[in-house]
Amino acid sequence: MIKPVQRELYAVIGSPVAHSLSPIMMAAAFEALDHPAVYLALEVDSFEEDLRVLAAVGLRGLSVTLPHKVEAFRLALKRDETAEAIGAVNTLRREGAGWQGRNTDWMGATLALKRVTALEGKSALVLGAGGVARAVVYGLKREGARVTVANRDHDRGRRLAELFDCSCIALDALRADPTARSFDVVVQCTSVGLMKSGSEPLVPDSFFRAGMVVMDTVYRPAWTDFLLSAKGAGCTGVRGSEMLIYQGVAQLEWWLGKSMPPHVVDRMRAVVEGALLHG
Repeated sequence: MIKPVQRELYAVIGSPVAHSLSPIMMAAAFEALDHPAVYLALEVDSFEEDLRVLAAVGLRGLSVTLPHKVEAFRLALKRDETAEAIGAVNTLRREGAGWQGRNTDWMGATLALKRVTALEGKSALVLGAGGVARAVVYGLKREGARVTVANRDHDRGRRLAELFDCSCIALDALRADPTARSFDVVVQCTSVGLMKSGSEPLVPDSFFRAGMVVMDTVYRPAWTDFLLSAKGAGCTGVRGSEMLIYQGVAQLEWWLGKSMPPHVVDRMRAVVEGALLHG
């Protein structure tokens, strides 16, 4: 049996993960806490098999990113009630030879948005229908927002809307008549814009209006084309890095069993901002 000594092992797993800022963010947190741990970025393709290997090697906690969040939900031995409601897991904690699952994406998204606006009673649009969108819809509904879902695959978007008892609109309808519906909060939950991927814009620039709060869950680049278009129309932009930080704080608190002091959160934000500033 192989087991780590001297330092605990943690990792972010997904495909791709080369762009991830989680390793430097979590390393900064462990250093600020004076906690003996190493946090890695691991490309994982054969998820179920690789998860067994990571448990056997002795990793204590995992951050799960695209495209494995729904599969992580399925494979977790135990899940908390929020993960059950969302149907996706972005955080795993080792329990014996297996894993407990939790979702902290919803906390990251709602805390990032609540830094700039109240959510209760607001009209919110969520673009996307994957694991991140599920978490964001759950968090917005929990905060009392009125939520509408739009997705390229309308049937998939409709299923998500039905799951959380919210509205659904065809993305093509938004594109065809972008001013027909008005929203207070808009959250982009797809991979469009990731590392300047060059994908077709989800909505035209004319969709945005002054006064909207617009968040992109993609955090690299720091200002996606989606956010730049929103800012150009007078919207308040919330970068994906804020969601990254707050969901990471929640992960650390679950793994380590204690609250994160403000100086740790500040250190996490400083290293993320520095990394984004320098490319």
